[in-house]
Amino acid sequence: MMSGTISAIMVSWRTGPVLIDAIKAVLADDAIGELILVDHDNPEHHREQVDALARSESRLKILRTDANLGFARGCNLGARQAVGEWLFFINPDAEPEPGCAGKLAAALADEPETALAGARVLNSDGSEQRGSRRRELTLWRAIASFSGLARLGLAKSFGMEHEAVPADPAEVAAISGAAFLVRRSGFDVLGGFDETFFLHVEDIDLCRRAERVWFVPGAVVHHVGSSSDAHPIAVEWEKAKGFFRYFWKFGGAGDRLILLLVTPILFAAILGRALWRQVRSG
Repeated sequence: MMSGTISAIMVSWRTGPVLIDAIKAVLADDAIGELILVDHDNPEHHREQVDALARSESRLKILRTDANLGFARGCNLGARQAVGEWLFFINPDAEPEPGCAGKLAAALADEPETALAGARVLNSDGSEQRGSRRRELTLWRAIASFSGLARLGLAKSFGMEHEAVPADPAEVAAISGAAFLVRRSGFDVLGGFDETFFLHVEDIDLCRRAERVWFVPGAVVHHVGSSSDAHPIAVEWEKAKGFFRYFWKFGGAGDRLILLLVTPILFAAILGRALWRQVRSG
């Protein structure tokens, strides 16, 4: 692949010191022609570090919004500034291994214009991160996954991270928005991210609208996760709202009625899991 054909897009809101490491990891790949950092109101001392890095690295371009406009809108703003044939969306606390973006592009070489390719996203301990590859999202599957009922065998889990890693790219229903690639033209055809999603589930929505979605195990990204100043409960609240919006968007009249009835269960399952994590962490 020729150098300069991939535009990386990173959206950051008070990400913390891991932001600089993420930027350097992306720019270490010569296939990345530019990295557009959408700065949603990062602290001044972190902005100074980013500005210093940009002065020594011409591929780093900074787009400042001075407000937390959400992940979906930030990605769309960054995409509008991109000049590459491919768009590589990468979280500001994620470090791709060398060649990651190129492997994702190679997986899409003969695929439809709107196809997506997602990386294998790993936790700090080397385990595959939840959401790296996913089954089709249904209301029951969401409730079962977040409540723990899936572990009782009452439904297949939404996430596939505990299953054997395929040797080659595998078609899945959804991949993680933390690290994925799409043709610039295909992203435009899809209309970009749905900006009614503020944080979470916007990636699942995009996958639902894409023609095909691929999980590429050889494209590896190390993801710190939960690095921003946002309170975990606030993040889970946005996630719960995102799931409600997703099911409302794609459901018929009957599905929406069921959704209204089970929404308290869904919200309780998502927020309850976040509270339990806080209790366990002390």
